[in-house]
Amino acid sequence: MFNTLKKTSLALLVASTALVQVSCKDDGDATDKTGNWYRKDLPSFGGSIRTNAVSFVIGDVGYIGTGYTNETVARVKDFWAYNAKTKIWSQAQAFPGTGRNNATAFVVKGKAYVGTGYDGVLAVDNGYKKDFYEYDPATNKWRAVADFQGGTRQFATSFVVNDRAYVGLGYNGINYYQDFYEYNPATDKWSEIATFIGGKRSGALSFTIGNKAYVGFGRSNSGASTKDIYSFDAAGNGGKGAWTRIAFGDTDKEADFPVRAYALALVLNNKAYVIGGEGRSDVWEYEPGSNIWTEKAPFQNARGFAAGFVVDNVGYFGTGSSGGSGGSDDFWGFDPNAAINEDDDQ
Repeated sequence: MFNTLKKTSLALLVASTALVQVSCKDDGDATDKTGNWYRKDLPSFGGSIRTNAVSFVIGDVGYIGTGYTNETVARVKDFWAYNAKTKIWSQAQAFPGTGRNNATAFVVKGKAYVGTGYDGVLAVDNGYKKDFYEYDPATNKWRAVADFQGGTRQFATSFVVNDRAYVGLGYNGINYYQDFYEYNPATDKWSEIATFIGGKRSGALSFTIGNKAYVGFGRSNSGASTKDIYSFDAAGNGGKGAWTRIAFGDTDKEADFPVRAYALALVLNNKAYVIGGEGRSDVWEYEPGSNIWTEKAPFQNARGFAAGFVVDNVGYFGTGSSGGSGGSDDFWGFDPNAAINEDDDQ
């Protein structure tokens, strides 16, 4: 059963081997940029203040759960469902695995899958996880599925193309990863696919537009944040997938484009919006085909490790960290094409 509370939500995210031209444009200072962030008439997140949660959307309901909180038991397993029409948060069935942060999530055919992450139980694999669970919103129940074949890790990234899920990258306290695996829910089996050509990294983001996925940004195994992005063609390389780096045509513009890690991406009207990241508040729109990046109005403050989803072509974004160890429970709507309205910040 669902316990009903009033409160709000946003996002989902993607990965690719050739070369494509990209340009970027900066539209001046923040007041000249389009994109309206608003929380007027929206409730806060239904659960406790947190950061490093997972999020996904099924149909017209957004979900946020797990993460690191200000509670006595810091790593939690609660899940919350947001109805954008009624603007009400309802508590869903709790995640059946250990409470954790830095997990990953994806949705295939109306069911969500959540796994990997870090639970802080050092006696078991130093706290790094590989277990996965399926959530069915029709029954509000979870069940265990096959463990992730790539082994334990946190800060993996995931995306879905043609009803197959792909999970890779991340960090397990010793190693950074550049591997990727395909998951077939029909058979409950994982299989290794083409290695990511952007190198080992953690905290990358991903998104899917049409039949292509994109993976990029994140922190490399040298500790440096990155700004490169790659497309993924699932049919390439004999079905093993093919990665292609999307290159900037103008090296001067590439030099000015900011690096980031632990950011969030969401897709609205076949364009991707890359939001924030550790120590960052800027927002960039990516248009596939033309491969143009356009800067939009920034978020209200630097925000990394956030959650979010899209419902009815509205983006929702919140939780996460503005710096230090504290989390957040605020939630905002985002209209990338509207003019800034400061009255909506209340």
